[in-house]
Amino acid sequence: MSEVSIRPAMPERDAPAVYALIERYRATLALWMAGIVKPRSVADTEAFLWRQVQGNEEGRCAHRLILVDGEIAGSCSLHGISQAHCYARVGYWLADCHVGKGAMLRALTQLLDQAFGELGLHRVELGCAPENVRSCKVAESLGFRLEGELRDAQWLNGRFWNMRCYGLLAEEWKKRE
Repeated sequence: MSEVSIRPAMPERDAPAVYALIERYRATLALWMAGIVKPRSVADTEAFLWRQVQGNEEGRCAHRLILVDGEIAGSCSLHGISQAHCYARVGYWLADCHVGKGAMLRALTQLLDQAFGELGLHRVELGCAPENVRSCKVAESLGFRLEGELRDAQWLNGRFWNMRCYGLLAEEWKKRE
């Protein structure tokens, strides 16, 4: 089994590898994530990673790169962190070559441990289109509860998509087996 870990980005060092993954899997990523496919060069990617570092430092987010056997394989993040409401939203992407091998579940387990541990969050939300079957399966495998579906809640690839809203509470995470 592969070793999966997460860590904050080091923009100057990581930008070439992150950009290479985005380029290689741009078509798949573009299906569900408009933001991740915006970088069009290593320099764009480095600037994107610096914005993530700044957000981490300001406590607005917790962006992490996913490493599989020490190589960058994707990213996961807590964004929209509200200290006042002890809340955040989770987002993630993984290179196609690592999909279906449990890497995302292991990476998000580490991120959720941080969310409900050191960050002291009470609630984490996850939103995805019902047609994004893999993402829905990730949410359900981690114990997120489907709380509803928002109609035409996201604009992507020239059309509106519904968004399933999943929620996970700290006590639910801590009770898992």
